[in-house]
Amino acid sequence: MRARIFNLRQYHVTVVFRRPLISTFNLMPTRKTKAVAEPSTLRRSARTKTDAPAPVDEIVPVTKKAKTEPKIEAEKRTVEDEQAPVVIETGVVAEDKELEVGDEVPDVVLRDQEGEDVSVKSVTADKTVVIFAYPKASTPGCTRQACGFRDEFPKFEKAGVAVFGLSADSVSAQKNFQTKQKLPYQLLADTKYELIGPLGAKKTAKGGITRSYWVIKEGKIAVKVIGVKPEVSVEKAVAEATD
Repeated sequence: MRARIFNLRQYHVTVVFRRPLISTFNLMPTRKTKAVAEPSTLRRSARTKTDAPAPVDEIVPVTKKAKTEPKIEAEKRTVEDEQAPVVIETGVVAEDKELEVGDEVPDVVLRDQEGEDVSVKSVTADKTVVIFAYPKASTPGCTRQACGFRDEFPKFEKAGVAVFGLSADSVSAQKNFQTKQKLPYQLLADTKYELIGPLGAKKTAKGGITRSYWVIKEGKIAVKVIGVKPEVSVEKAVAEATD
């Protein structure tokens, strides 16, 4: 092995071995050097800067309109409105109060079998009147009742008592009933229960008639019988109206 020795202060000393292993000692004065980035690192940094997304227009967030309940205007009430009675609409019309003995008959105008208007208040104002109600014209029970008043009509007529039949049948049905049974008195068609209801003979809220009779003297109810047999209604009405 050979080695050359040089001034170690100024030179870099290298020891060379003939064997494959070679060691190198850096005896140069140390210097502070700046770290140099690898080229690949520089290229990657540059690419990162250039790949940054280009600025875009400012995005305005879209906000949904909040659902608002419909505004209900408050009712404008006056002092008179506050004092007025409250009316609740239920789809059912309240009926008039049922009349009792001593009450005046209502001012109702109905049509008779001829289609002529008859004012109940006018025909009962200054005399005695018998009104009998029957469920349906030309049915067996109603026919017996109507014919009973027909047969006793001379007694009513002699006493100056007027007789009226009453039902919810149409004008034409009343006319047919009167003609067929030869009834000598008028039949009133109360299809809307304008008189039947107040007199108390309306069977249910939907309709129907309870067989009845009333004796009216000088515009006021003197006798009221609701629910009676056909023949009995005739007998009692004659006795109570002609005495």
